Amino acid sequence: MAFTLQIKQKKHFGQNVLDIPSLAQACGFKYGSDNEFYILQEEELQNNTAILYNPDRIGRGIYFDGRKAHEGVYVVSYNIPTTRAEIADFARLVQEIERRLGKVEMYCVEEERTFTGRELEQGIDSFAAFGLESLHQFCGNKEYKSHILSLALWPYTLPAEKVLLWENCTELSDFEQTLHNLQSMDVYYAKPRLLQKNDTKEIGAFYALTEECASVFPIRADGFLNLDGLKIDEGFVQFVIYSEQRTLEGLFPYERFIEELTKRGIEQFDADHVLIPPMSKEELVILADRLKS
Repeated sequence: MAFTLQIKQKKHFGQNVLDIPSLAQACGFKYGSDNEFYILQEEELQNNTAILYNPDRIGRGIYFDGRKAHEGVYVVSYNIPTTRAEIADFARLVQEIERRLGKVEMYCVEEERTFTGRELEQGIDSFAAFGLESLHQFCGNKEYKSHILSLALWPYTLPAEKVLLWENCTELSDFEQTLHNLQSMDVYYAKPRLLQKNDTKEIGAFYALTEECASVFPIRADGFLNLDGLKIDEGFVQFVIYSEQRTLEGLFPYERFIEELTKRGIEQFDADHVLIPPMSKEELVILADRLKS
């Protein structure tokens, strides 16, 4: 579910064309585009579309679509549920777009009505109240095998305690703080390289862990968000000594890799991922030797 605004500049001649980097800078935002696993690639654009977010209060990201800029048409949207801070950021972004384009018509697809930037700003509390209700419904849906949200920087699978808490919360503050805390961490969010065997057509997921870098890895090799529904037959991990630009010998089964790390008492990042603390080159060598035995 989303709140989507189609913004059309009324000026027929000499139309302004919005530039995503300067628009983000003016609002104090950062931007990027998702890869195939819904992990944000910072400062990358895809066909004049981007996801913008406030680094001081990271939420689920604001989508900006400028593919019809030559027609004076833009689309911006935010996901529901999202944080109150991001709804306020959305209103601020729309007002900046309105300021740059001059006279515009803004039509909400979902509500089938027009808005002004001023109306958006005045409606932040009511939009947030609807977001809270939507969060309750999302967490209260018992048919979901897992509760996954796409965030600004990466996907997030809610732990059971957050599902229970947010199903009945009376405000969005913990939701907002949790999303920001997770995404403001200085971590590498692992993504696999997928390869298919020519003969059997089996698909393998290959991950790499480097030294001296806190990393988020899925508990299962196929624990990544990809809507193509790929079936992963095998998972592997290899260790890269980035400082020496070399790879340690060995390609190890993913399950054994996670088992060994679990013995070290690694933290849970979310319901589907673990947080691996920075490991030295020596620790990676020891881990590789252990996995060889």
